[in-house]
Amino acid sequence: MPTIDINLILALFAGVILLLSLASSVLQRISLPGPVLALASGVLLGPAALGIIRIEDFGLPAGDLLEQTARVTLAVGLAGVALRLPHGYWRRSRRWVISVIALGMVAMFAVATGILWALLGVPFLVALTLGAVITPTDPVVTTPIVTGSLAKEKVPAGVRYDISSESGLNDGLGYLFVLLPVLLLTSPATAARELLTTVLLREVLGAALFGAVLGFVLGKLFVLAKDRGLMEESSYLGFLVPFSLLVLGAGKLLGTDAVLAVFVAAAVFGQVIPQQDENEEDSIEDAVNRFFLLPIFILLGLALPWEEWSALGLGVPVVLLAAVLLRRAVALALLRPFLRRIHDVPQTVFLGWFGPVGVSALFYATLAERMTGNQDIFIYSTLAITLSVIVHGISTAPFSAWLHRREAARSS
Repeated sequence: MPTIDINLILALFAGVILLLSLASSVLQRISLPGPVLALASGVLLGPAALGIIRIEDFGLPAGDLLEQTARVTLAVGLAGVALRLPHGYWRRSRRWVISVIALGMVAMFAVATGILWALLGVPFLVALTLGAVITPTDPVVTTPIVTGSLAKEKVPAGVRYDISSESGLNDGLGYLFVLLPVLLLTSPATAARELLTTVLLREVLGAALFGAVLGFVLGKLFVLAKDRGLMEESSYLGFLVPFSLLVLGAGKLLGTDAVLAVFVAAAVFGQVIPQQDENEEDSIEDAVNRFFLLPIFILLGLALPWEEWSALGLGVPVVLLAAVLLRRAVALALLRPFLRRIHDVPQTVFLGWFGPVGVSALFYATLAERMTGNQDIFIYSTLAITLSVIVHGISTAPFSAWLHRREAARSS
């Protein structure tokens, strides 16, 4: 298998990130956030345009490379999301968390699957798999509306925190939804038993327990080291990346849903350690986003299956985009009676729109493709991800401005 000079990879990827960093604030305010431009850069550098680099040149199977890169990216992103939440958030926001996770995820899963099965022309279990893949809200693509100057200026803090908590939890729990159709496709005779005993009890609940214990222990160690002057600095950045990778690796070795373990551990850790200033948190998030989260979109741009997409016809992108957009809008509309005391109508509309799919969908798509051997899952999922990154990305600034105007008019 052909390989490529590592220096060329470093130069291209770092060069793209450097250019995006130089104008990050301006680009975000004109609705061209990092994920959109990183994805476009991958397309430009790849075989669809300049042909400088191909994903096959990395010397690894494309599916394995994307799955593992997405898994690591997701872990770092989820840790940042969890640490962003203020002290006492989980207690104060239990109505939102319970509603959007217990009811909202099921509703989004059902709506997405129904649209795909009715209009896409694929078998039910494939539609069920695709519906599960695009159910979770992505924590990386939502970054422009929860952090940074634009988000702080235009989007109320409560909305930002609720998007963050939801994207973190449902990304981890998405594993349970994805494994349901995967097991039905690969081992239908034992699917129910495996889903209950292996997936739910050991992998999901085991991840929650492991993450909570490890997050609490590491949080106490952090406080102890800080109080006794054992640390050079108290910034979270020195902890964020190794923390997330430690939990990700250990959680997987223990046979748990390691992505969920990372978020739970970081959520507990964030409530144990001292509350940080929001400006410091944003600077940490900005550094993490640039160096650890954007490369996956460049890589995805290199791997997009243009030839397979061209054979799908014009109706398929419309159906996939409808599934991505309506799953969220319908779910929030159904949950409106439970959320009246939390969010007003403009905020609910905003939350109903911003449910993008991205890194988590890529991870679950490559996982499902590997376990089932069905390449259609990757083809449809990457098209849905690309459409979501573009549509949700370019709507960031105008929709945030709309919400700001509505909130200002309401308070005046």
